[in-house]
Amino acid sequence: MRKLTIVAIAMMMIVLTACSEGNKNGQGAANDNGKAAAQGQDAKAGEAGSDAKQEPVTLKVLRAGITVTETEFNAYLADAIKEKYPHITLEWVEAPEDVEIEPLITQGTVPDIIIASTTAATSDYERLDLVEDLTPYIEKYGVDLNRLKPVVLDTIKTYSPEGKLSVLPLSLNLPVLFYNKEIFDKFGVSYPKDDQSTWDEVIELGKQVTKQDGGVDFIGFDVNGPRNISTGLDLNILDPATGKSTLTSNPGWLKVFNVLKKSYEVPNYIGADGRYQYANDDDIFFNEQNLGMLAFNLAHLIGPLEELRQQGIELDWDFAPFPNFTENLGTNRSANVHALLVTKTSKHKDEAFQVIANVLSDEVQEKLARTGRIPTIQNEELEKLYGADIPVLQGKKIENIFKTEPRKVIKPHEFESDVRKFVDGAAKRIALEGIDVNTAIREAEDNVNKELQTLQTTR
Repeated sequence: MRKLTIVAIAMMMIVLTACSEGNKNGQGAANDNGKAAAQGQDAKAGEAGSDAKQEPVTLKVLRAGITVTETEFNAYLADAIKEKYPHITLEWVEAPEDVEIEPLITQGTVPDIIIASTTAATSDYERLDLVEDLTPYIEKYGVDLNRLKPVVLDTIKTYSPEGKLSVLPLSLNLPVLFYNKEIFDKFGVSYPKDDQSTWDEVIELGKQVTKQDGGVDFIGFDVNGPRNISTGLDLNILDPATGKSTLTSNPGWLKVFNVLKKSYEVPNYIGADGRYQYANDDDIFFNEQNLGMLAFNLAHLIGPLEELRQQGIELDWDFAPFPNFTENLGTNRSANVHALLVTKTSKHKDEAFQVIANVLSDEVQEKLARTGRIPTIQNEELEKLYGADIPVLQGKKIENIFKTEPRKVIKPHEFESDVRKFVDGAAKRIALEGIDVNTAIREAEDNVNKELQTLQTTR
């Protein structure tokens, strides 16, 4: 996904000027109550810091593990605080998305603020004792968390240690079903419907455009692995309370693997070289352009599609709602919140908190929406402005993004990510070796249990 970072920078450079002008012309979408609340917070923040000397402060900000560009950093953080807190300067710390935080600790270069996924912030960084509890700062500066969307507030509270709040949200990353209209037109097949589909329905639709034509292998749809669909059923591999495997005890996993098996059995789906995954290669959709549908998060594809447009390549595509299982239609996956944390090692924690709290202001939230990120505060008017400053989104069915709600998160067991490889391995065996679903699940659970024994003695 490093390619996306470069792409998104190019995209954002174009749109931020327009966004800034829109705000200057008084085109803000926030309602009066929201503005009043924000002004109240500003007043209390000013009061709290009135006795302190406003000496120049430079804060380092690191993006770790998620796609946030330097241009977005400037728009949402650095530039956004210049007028309100002119004594604060933010310094962008560039790092690859797979950055390891431990070397930074040993080198003594831990930043003041980290931009990360909520799960990483509240698990990996908490385990390293890096995360400052924001609870006292929220009270001190009068930040009204009730302005947040309920699912966002629930997510950051659920993942935080009991009695603490580890992060404030940056944006909500929603999943959708992207589809290539040209492929459907080529084979005379109707587009995905604007109402939410089940996974089975999307697989059946994809079957109609999974064909070999003119020497090209067209793939209608790839389920994109177990995790992409399991959170729609609130599944974890390990029971969060007991740490025991749920693979054979929870019937939801049988549903997940049956869907995977059905997708692998579509004629012409498995490639001649044994290829059985396509969705993980993002560029197959926008470069190779032979994938009919892709169920993925918004943040991963908007940038590349805008870059193509700038190059004069207009891919004919659109959105449909993200699929789910029949019993949970109306919702998509567990909530995915990009977040901001203050590190315990920072020498300027108050200023760092003021920076991240400012992201919840009406002005920054509108800028987020207009430039392709989902706001975290409750304001339906902002959803109407989603992507308004991104040309490639003009004329798209933006309303389909918001037809499903993210599901409440369930805080996973600490070893969840360590055993995920065995579930992925089971999917691979079903695809390439044709083993039956029950055997695959049973073998995966055996491997999980063996791994747990090792983890419990080494950590």
